[in-house]
Amino acid sequence: MYSDITQMQSTAIQGLRRSQRGIDHTMERLTTGQRINDSAEVGAELIKLSRLVSQVTSLKASIKNVSESLSLLDTADAALDEIQDILDRMRTIAVESSSDAITATERTVFANETGELLAEIESIASSTSFNKRRLLDGSLTGLTIQAGPSSADTLSLSIASSNPESLGAYSAIGPTRGALAAASTATANTTTTSEDIILSTAGGSTTIQVGDNESAKAVAASVNAVTADTSVSAAAQTFALLFSTSGSSENYTVSINGTSTSSFSISNSSVTDAVSKINLISSTTGVVATTTSSNQVLLHDADGDDITIENTSANVNLDIQAVGYDGATTEGNAVSLAATNNNDATRVIGTLRLTSESSFSITQSGTSSLGYASTGTPALSSLSSVSIETASGASLSIAVIDGAINQVSEIRGRTGSAQSRLGFVENFLTNQALSKEIASGAILDADIALESAKLAKAMVLQEINTALLAQANAGTSLLTKVLLDAA
Repeated sequence: MYSDITQMQSTAIQGLRRSQRGIDHTMERLTTGQRINDSAEVGAELIKLSRLVSQVTSLKASIKNVSESLSLLDTADAALDEIQDILDRMRTIAVESSSDAITATERTVFANETGELLAEIESIASSTSFNKRRLLDGSLTGLTIQAGPSSADTLSLSIASSNPESLGAYSAIGPTRGALAAASTATANTTTTSEDIILSTAGGSTTIQVGDNESAKAVAASVNAVTADTSVSAAAQTFALLFSTSGSSENYTVSINGTSTSSFSISNSSVTDAVSKINLISSTTGVVATTTSSNQVLLHDADGDDITIENTSANVNLDIQAVGYDGATTEGNAVSLAATNNNDATRVIGTLRLTSESSFSITQSGTSSLGYASTGTPALSSLSSVSIETASGASLSIAVIDGAINQVSEIRGRTGSAQSRLGFVENFLTNQALSKEIASGAILDADIALESAKLAKAMVLQEINTALLAQANAGTSLLTKVLLDAA
């Protein structure tokens, strides 16, 4: 009987120990919220957990990298947006300044404003930064972004320069031919089918076919018809100087592009009447006349059509001379529109300008002196070189500003694409981190409901074993008393 009681005590004590260990273990899990609190508990799962925790930490660091890169791009885009607004204003000024109708005071104001706007673009491009890194001065090239937990998960980021010296257009002005020799009727345009123009760009080569007697306007239209393929656009203008070599006022009538003026007086010191009479027919001829500072008549066809002019009067002191695309530089010799031998008509051929926001090269076929372009690779006409102090300078500036606008748009397009990609990368990394956190949680986190049930069970067992131990102890005491009484 004594051995039975002793066995009962031993069983109760062991039960108490097991239930206490269960209570301690369960209480630890409940208080920490973790299923694993000791590496000895689940060795294999601990290895898996360590790997998952490391991956989650790396993913969160990558998410931070991507988030900072997005902030960098947001900063750059905001600055580029401001530059684009400034360029839009500069273009408006250039268009207004291309007109001879504005006053000298207005032109000075516009020129001063353009200078200030250029200075602001320079300031934005040189000062825009993120985390002490310049963004728009051209120094941000090949920036590596760690966008994942693996060493191979990298992205490269570059932002082109937005300095005025880096923005603009690649532009080439073709040769200007001198006024053709005087004849009884204007000689035909000397261009032939041999004078094709080959444009070579990053996308390949394109041949602009030129026809017999084609004007600069027609060739410009052919170039512009394939701009979508070449990124090269064209503009054409025709300028000529009409002037008298006589110090005395003489009366003339001239036929411009087949339309006659009314009689006007002109001398080498007065051209006001001539300008007025020529402009009366400008809606028909497409030719506008203005007065130069040297008392000559500047004829201008803004589309690049040929200008034919014939002296239909008897006086012989009227000359004409071709002028280049800038509206100022004379080309070739002056041609006399004298009535001698009835050689009183000539033709002035326009000049072509080719422009692109990207580098390109030109090959002029045929006879170079009869072509509208020159073989070579145009240089960048930078935004910093624009000048609107004259109408012709302002007109030339428009294409340069357009090139700068397109370049800034391209830069914004590339940064926008990078922002879009990084946004998806950030979402992907966030989802990956969340999935791995859930997986690690399944290993690490305690099941509160299960542990609570285990705790309740352990506490019940503890109470039972306590009661059993008390019963066993009571039996021992009773047996001892019986034995003592028997003795």
